[in-house]
Amino acid sequence: MQSAVLDELKKFIIDNNIVGTSAGVCIALAVKDGIQSMVGDIIIPGMLILLKSLHIDFLKKYLPENGKSNLEIASFIKNMITFVLVVIVSFIFVKLAFEYLLNVQIPSKSDKLIEKENKANLEKENKANTERINKEHFALFDDEHDYSDSY
Repeated sequence: MQSAVLDELKKFIIDNNIVGTSAGVCIALAVKDGIQSMVGDIIIPGMLILLKSLHIDFLKKYLPENGKSNLEIASFIKNMITFVLVVIVSFIFVKLAFEYLLNVQIPSKSDKLIEKENKANLEKENKANTERINKEHFALFDDEHDYSDSY
């Protein structure tokens, strides 16, 4: 009973790509934090510094008086390191989940390429066989009937 439930759970996880989806969500959240850091710590302060240095008077009322106008490179680098670590941990999680917990081998890119080439070769072979059969069929059909009188 318990083995059947575990097998069903394993099939559900594999068929619905639950592990890959969860890793994708984690990476997407890290990308979001990285983009927010880039905008908040690099781009906006850079724009403020540029606008203040241009002495544009009519924009001064829109600029923050006490807002941060320093480039926060350390904060940006911290968020980029966090992103890289999230990607690495997600990779390890996917490998661990598939190979050790679910006992499923993840096909490598070369395996997928070989499978794709085999499929393409099989399709070419099927097309060639179909053409050969059609030629043989129509050759037999043409030999049985004489169409010279029909015009």
